[in-house]
Amino acid sequence: MSSNVTMEEYGIPRGMPITAGANMEIDRETHVVRNRSAPSTHGLHAPADEDEDAEHKKLMDRRMHAKATQGNVDGFIKILGSISSEQDLQHSEILCQVSPRKNTCLHIAASFGHHDLAKYIVRECPDLIKNKNSKGDTALHIAARKRNLSFVKIVMDSCPSGSGASQDVEKAEPSLLGIVNKEGNTVLHEALINRCKQEEVVEILIKADPQVAYYPNKEGKSPLYLAAESHYFHVVEAIGNSEVEERMKNRDRKAVHGAIMGKNKEMLEKILAMKLVHQKDKDGRTPLHCAASIGYLEGVQMLSDQSNLDPYQRDSDGFCPIHVASMRGNVDIVKKLLQVSSDSIELLSKRGENILHVAAKYGKDNVVNFVLKEDRLENFINEKDNGGNTPLHLATMHRHPKVVSTLTWDKRVDVNLVNDRGQTALDIVLSVKHPTTFDKALVWTALKSAGARPAGNSKFPPSRRCKQYSESHNTDKYKDRVNTLLLVSTLVATVTFAAGFTMPGGYNSSGPNVGMATLLMRNMFHMFVICNTTAMYTSILAAIILIWAQLGDLHLMDTALRFALPFLGLALTAMSLGFMAGVYMVISNLHWLAIVVFIIGIISLVSLLVPFFLLFRPSKSTNPILRHISYYPFLILVLASKAPK
Repeated sequence: MSSNVTMEEYGIPRGMPITAGANMEIDRETHVVRNRSAPSTHGLHAPADEDEDAEHKKLMDRRMHAKATQGNVDGFIKILGSISSEQDLQHSEILCQVSPRKNTCLHIAASFGHHDLAKYIVRECPDLIKNKNSKGDTALHIAARKRNLSFVKIVMDSCPSGSGASQDVEKAEPSLLGIVNKEGNTVLHEALINRCKQEEVVEILIKADPQVAYYPNKEGKSPLYLAAESHYFHVVEAIGNSEVEERMKNRDRKAVHGAIMGKNKEMLEKILAMKLVHQKDKDGRTPLHCAASIGYLEGVQMLSDQSNLDPYQRDSDGFCPIHVASMRGNVDIVKKLLQVSSDSIELLSKRGENILHVAAKYGKDNVVNFVLKEDRLENFINEKDNGGNTPLHLATMHRHPKVVSTLTWDKRVDVNLVNDRGQTALDIVLSVKHPTTFDKALVWTALKSAGARPAGNSKFPPSRRCKQYSESHNTDKYKDRVNTLLLVSTLVATVTFAAGFTMPGGYNSSGPNVGMATLLMRNMFHMFVICNTTAMYTSILAAIILIWAQLGDLHLMDTALRFALPFLGLALTAMSLGFMAGVYMVISNLHWLAIVVFIIGIISLVSLLVPFFLLFRPSKSTNPILRHISYYPFLILVLASKAPK
C-alpha cells in the first residue's frame, strides 16, 4: 500500500494526504485514524473503545455485501482481493465479517441461492457453515427454509475433510446437522416445516445424522412429528429404517401426536409400528387426548387397539380423554370411548366434573343432548362437582343459552338446586354485576320460563342482587333505545304523510272529477290508501308513546317500549304493503314486471317481519303453550348472539 493515502472510508476528506512522516497513522484492522502525538487511551474509557473497534472490525464491507447478493464469483473474488490488500487481512478473516444482522457472505449466498459462490466460500472458510446470524440461523437453515435443499447438499459436499478430499454428506459432522436456531429448529426441521419436496436430500440428511430426526424444537415438535403430520411417508420410512438408540427415541414425546394431527390412517399405522413410547406432551396430553380433541374417530379406534392404551390419564388441566372429547363437542368420540371402556362413565376431572358438566361448561349442546337421551347417564343430570355446581349452574355461569334451554326443557333437571355458595342458577345471573349482554338476557329468559327461583339462603343478599340487576337496566340504556325508535317512527310518519299528497297516477285536471285521483277506482289504489293511512297514524301513535317514555321514570320507559314496538311494527308493515301496492298499480299493464315486484315485495315483507318480531324477547312465562311458541324464536336469537369462531 502506498504511503500516500486518500480514502473516504477512513473518514478523511478527499484530497487530504496522509504521509508516512505525518503525525497520523491508520490502524489497518480497525479503520481508525490515530494521532501519533496524542496520549495513549489508557484508563477508564479504554475497554469501551476496544470493544467498539472490535465490533467495527467484524462489520462486513458494503462492497462485499453487494457482490455476495449478486452472486458473481469472479467479481466476488476480485473485491475480496482488493479488500485484503487495503486492510491487510487474510481472506478467511474478511469472509468471517458480518452484516448488521450477523449474516456472513455464506448466509447471503444461501438467501439468494448462489450455489457456485457458496462452494467457493466454503472452500475458503469451512468454519462459516457453523456461523449463526442474529436469529440463530446457519446458512443451511436459510437454504432449507427457502426449500433449496440442493443448496444444502452442495454446501456440505464442498466441506473439505481432513485429507482435503470432498467429504460426502453422509459422513458430515453430526453436530453440524444438530445446530439449532432460536426456535430450536435444526436444518431438517426447517426443511419439513416449509414443505420441502426434495425427498432425496431430506433422506440424505436423515442418513447423515439419524438422531436429529428425534430432536424436539421449542414447540416440542421433532422432524418425525412434522413428517407424520404432513404425510411425508418417505421421510417417516427413512427415519424408521435408521438405527437410533432407544434413549434418543424417547426424547421425541409427540411423534404419535403428529400422526394423529395429520388424520391419516396409513401414517398412524406406520408410526405405531415404530413402537415409540406413548409419552405425554408438555401439556400432559396423551395421543388419545389429542385424537379426542380433534375428533379423529378412526385414530381413537386404532389407539384403543393398542395394549398400552390408558384412558384414565389426565392432562395438566385434569381432564381425561373423554372429558376432552366432551369439551370439543365430539359426541362420536364420547360414544366410542364409552363403548371401549364402559367404566369411563365414572371418570371425573380434578374439579369433580363429569362429561355433562364439561359439555355444559363449554356450551356443547350436542353432547348435552346425547347425555340426556342416555338412560345410563341419568345420574349425571343433577350431579354436583367439587363446588356444588350442577351442569345447569355451569352453563349459566359461562353464558350458554342454548344449553340452558336444553337442560330446562328436561323435566328431570332441578332448576332450583343450590351450589356450595347457596346460589341457584337464577342467582348466578342476578349476581353478575352488569348482565347486559344478549346471551345473559337469553339465559335469564330460559331460566324464568322454566320456573327458576332465587334461593332464600344465597350468600348474595337480595338487596345486592336487586341493586345489581337494576343497574343493568339503567336509564341511559333505555334512553338510547327510546331515541332510536322515536327517530324511526318520525321518519315513517314523514314519508307516509308525503305519500298521501303524491298519489300514484296523479290527479284529474278537468271534468267533473277535477282534483280527484285518476286511479281512484282501482283495487290496488284502495290498498295503497288504507296501508299508507294506517302506517302514518300508527307511527304517530308510537312517537307519542315514546315521548311519554322521555319523562325519565324507569318503569314508564319499559311500559312505553312494550306498547310502542307493536305500533311501530304495524307502521313499517303497512308502509311496505302500501309501497308494493302503489308500484304494482302503475306498472300493472306489464304483467311480468308487476309479478316480479309483487314477489319481491312479499319476500321482503317476511324478511322485515321476522327480525322485528324477534325484538320482542321470547316469553318468560311458565305457561307451556307460550313456552312452545317462544321456542323457535329463542333458537334464532341464540344463533344471532353467537360470536364467530
